[in-house]
Amino acid sequence: MIQLIQFYFKTIGNVFPKAIANQAFKLFAKVRKKEIRKRELPFFEQAKKYNLPFNSGSLDCYAFGKPTKDIVVLVHGWDSNVGCMYQLATALAKEGKYCIGFNLPAHAFYKEKQSNIFICKEAFKTVLNNLPEYTHLSILSHSFGSVVTAYGLSELDVKIDKLVFQTSPNYLKDVFLEFKGLVALPNAVYAHLKNKAEAIINEDLDKLATETKLKGANFKHLYLFHDKYDKVIPFSKSEEIHNAISNSTLLPYEKVGHYRMLFNENIIAKTVEILMPI
Repeated sequence: MIQLIQFYFKTIGNVFPKAIANQAFKLFAKVRKKEIRKRELPFFEQAKKYNLPFNSGSLDCYAFGKPTKDIVVLVHGWDSNVGCMYQLATALAKEGKYCIGFNLPAHAFYKEKQSNIFICKEAFKTVLNNLPEYTHLSILSHSFGSVVTAYGLSELDVKIDKLVFQTSPNYLKDVFLEFKGLVALPNAVYAHLKNKAEAIINEDLDKLATETKLKGANFKHLYLFHDKYDKVIPFSKSEEIHNAISNSTLLPYEKVGHYRMLFNENIIAKTVEILMPI
């Protein structure tokens, strides 16, 4: 299948670069909806669901644990759902944390099939602007959810106790360049694709980075978890963020994977340890 896509984009793209760029953008923004895994299902069974108005529809939000004023917001990654943080939420709830999560637009149970960083950032802001009263607020994110968190916080006047990023991309352009290589986009097509993305986010794609957005956010400390041999997001991305953010701690691991780390006992224990002291 990927060979056919590459052939199509290479041959037709050189003739109709703008039209093919629009098709490529739709492919790039398409969420691959996967069946909810068995180990994710308990989250939805145990959490209290509520909805928040968002754009022309609503956001699926979930409250997990006993309500307290010590809140941890959960932000999942691309092609995933908030249920992936079930074991983390369970461990945190046992220690008195009140977890608030939501499914990113077009993920999990939504009818929509396409999303992007701008829409997800706006959804994140909506959730934070509608939190119950709190004394302490921390955020636990995974992968793409870390970019969403950094981007959203840079536009909010809110004080965060701790940020815990369990892997994170850095420069968003790297994601687009990886896609360019994967589907063999000609340079002319990629130029149109980049312009389309910049029109949506209203920013220079080359400058939009997690490390840059974090400098505009208000938080006490950032903790970066990352497998040294992560096959999805290179470890070097968290290193870049750590080197750019003085109030951060890099926590390298091995053989915990990219997605599997969310269910790793050592990762869960360390996350609880970090989030417990205020």
